[in-house]
Amino acid sequence: MLRALRRFLAGSTEDSRAMRPEYEPLSANDEASTHHERDNIKEDVRHEPKVYLAFWVLGAGVLMSWNALLCTIPLLTTFFPTDSSMKSNLASYISSSFCFGNLFFLGMAQRSVGKTSPSKRIHWSLLLLLLTSFILAFPLLPLILPSLSSTALLPVIIATTVILSISTAYLQSGVFALSALWGSKEILAVMSGQGGIAVLVSLVQLFLAIIAAGSKNGPVEGDNGETKASTLAGVGLWALGSAGTIGCLFAHRFLMRHSQYSLITSSSSSTRTSEDQEEKKGLTRKVFKKNLVLMIAVAWVFVVTLSIFPPVTTTILSTHKPTPRLLQPDVFIPLHFLLFNIGDYCGRTYLPSIQALFTTSPPRILLLSLSRIIFIPLLFFCNTTLRSTVPIFNSDLVYFLIILLLGLTNGYIGSVCMIVASSPELSKRIEEDERDVAGTLASFCLVAGLAGGSAASFLVTYLIK
Repeated sequence: MLRALRRFLAGSTEDSRAMRPEYEPLSANDEASTHHERDNIKEDVRHEPKVYLAFWVLGAGVLMSWNALLCTIPLLTTFFPTDSSMKSNLASYISSSFCFGNLFFLGMAQRSVGKTSPSKRIHWSLLLLLLTSFILAFPLLPLILPSLSSTALLPVIIATTVILSISTAYLQSGVFALSALWGSKEILAVMSGQGGIAVLVSLVQLFLAIIAAGSKNGPVEGDNGETKASTLAGVGLWALGSAGTIGCLFAHRFLMRHSQYSLITSSSSSTRTSEDQEEKKGLTRKVFKKNLVLMIAVAWVFVVTLSIFPPVTTTILSTHKPTPRLLQPDVFIPLHFLLFNIGDYCGRTYLPSIQALFTTSPPRILLLSLSRIIFIPLLFFCNTTLRSTVPIFNSDLVYFLIILLLGLTNGYIGSVCMIVASSPELSKRIEEDERDVAGTLASFCLVAGLAGGSAASFLVTYLIK
């Protein structure tokens, strides 16, 4: 797995150095300019806007299933009986299954990363993702899942989640490898697509939820009407996800037919000697010790986030009594997903570029990361259904502000960790030849933080009760 992520972050030597001008206000380097000019020799062909867009679409495809799955959790909980404990724990089960599955299969994908073409891996993982998304849209969500017994329901949901994690892991491995071979701009396109898809999925979910809510005949329909509205929104979401996956297939096909494709893919070495591998293992341990503070910081960011979002946040409802139709759960919950993802996208994209907000001090970054634990008690004080007491924060606006800040800090601190951890210019601890290993370790700790946060969500949910 580390080698696959290393290819993503390193690419070629010139590509890695070409990334420096993106943060030039933070650290200017004359050598970076020289390599950037060299990389721009064929920019009109190799780095044309269509190529950037293709990689943006593929990057969005990597996290499409994860974001769509999170948005489907409120619907899935309605399939369980009212007195079932799964209603409060389902989000934890789903996020844990996906994150641990993704971590495991990403490791499996790494074993053959030098033996299998990135394009073949992208192609077959997209086909698996397309098939699974289509089956979820029909017949799984509207027909099969609602008719299953509570005993059979959870295994089917977990099995579907694991299949989605398989396709995501292998797609992630292939897209990262291909974009690293292509160049630094294409790596940035993939990262931008990953952030953008979360916002797009949330917008679609909220839009479908509002339409479904408006199509109801009135409050007399009760819970059954709300379930039908949520089912319609879920089916529409996965149907659009299937269409998006088809778009990824076309984007990949465009890249394979590109005039520079053969030259780019043939420029990488597909094998490593055993001596090289042993040397890398020693270097990995060395760099991990150097960057230990940042490794803890990036993992903790996502431990906190995944422990409460969405397991806790999906249990928080509007404080308005009586509740207006557009603030009822089938609309209120998608709205909070949108606010979080907008905050996360702005935090990872814009805040690190503000010099006054950027810090290269590992202790300060760790302090910022650790301070995010404050969001756990803050959400305890909101109107969660896990507690019967009157909420301390008896206001929807306060809750929305907390969600927005949760997303902003998640994206901002996570991005700062990734930037500083793999940059010799910003971190005096890291040497130039350690850049790829440092970035790989930071990425691995990020994924580990996601998995750890999913597991911690069970404890957080228990504490709320």
